[in-house]
Amino acid sequence: MSLKHIDENENIKFDTFFGVVNTFSDNTVVVDKVGGGQVDLPYADNHFEPATDEWYELKNGDWSDEVDFIVQLDVFANDLAYEKYGAKNT
Repeated sequence: MSLKHIDENENIKFDTFFGVVNTFSDNTVVVDKVGGGQVDLPYADNHFEPATDEWYELKNGDWSDEVDFIVQLDVFANDLAYEKYGAKNT
């Protein structure tokens, strides 16, 4: 999973991690992060891409060969950040 956090000044921070789907519904996927913690993601078929490689490595050196899907999402700090940097890309 890769979450790209963007604020209204276009400061960008990435949160990348491996996780296991705990539960999901029509609008939310709850993921247990490997190593601890939990994150709620919006559910949409276009957010989840099938994994195609045999193994994946994160920038921090963690790796896994048990990846089923890849998720990449932009997360905006507030409405202003979305209006400035997200609305034009959707």
